[in-house]
Amino acid sequence: MEKRHELSLLCRVGELLCALPLEHVEETMRPLPVAAIAGVPSFVRGLAVLRGAPVPVVDTASLLTGHASHPGRFVTVKTGNRRVALIVDTVVGVVEIPGDSIDALPRLLQDARLDAISAAGAVDADLLLVLRSSRLVSEEAWALLDPDCALA
Repeated sequence: MEKRHELSLLCRVGELLCALPLEHVEETMRPLPVAAIAGVPSFVRGLAVLRGAPVPVVDTASLLTGHASHPGRFVTVKTGNRRVALIVDTVVGVVEIPGDSIDALPRLLQDARLDAISAAGAVDADLLLVLRSSRLVSEEAWALLDPDCALA
């Protein structure tokens, strides 16, 4: 029987280390200018023009912790037939996580604010599905998964 592995993009969001399933990731890039828009939850910074199209920009730290971040990178994810840019502090890289290990990792949204999760679902239900499939990786778990790779 073949062992299942999942490719993930590992990103830092404040003190959190997040594993986004690579199947949802489109690209990473330097932060671009963001135009604020009215009537959106506080974690939605606004719209950025990516490859000629307006894309909503979500402050991942604000969504998860309630504290705004200083954008280090944008990670664009596919949400159904749309794209969303997630603000992260840094992108660590692509990692391969064994299926049994990924199943043991806590879900990204498990400790997120309930009001933020509800608002994210109201803004984009497909984004909520992407975030629900993402995981948190503790420093200890990372050391067990890849003892030869030190995290910055």
